[in-house]
Amino acid sequence: MEAAELKLEFEKQVKDADVKIADAEKQLAQLKEYKVKLLGGLETIELLNPKSEEQGGVPEQSTDPQPSETPSTES
Repeated sequence: MEAAELKLEFEKQVKDADVKIADAEKQLAQLKEYKVKLLGGLETIELLNPKSEEQGGVPEQSTDPQPSETPSTES
């Protein structure tokens, strides 16, 4: 191969590499956006299900009326 042919081949390979890099950068941007959406979903789940449930849960309040405490009759 002559120098001119090598130059053309290298220029072609540089253009191909540029296209591949652009595609990879586009895919990377899409993956980053997808990750942000997933993290947003996790954050939403945390808001809907607070960590107190992970620690045994909060007891539900009963609908039955609670007996009131009688005042002490100390003199």
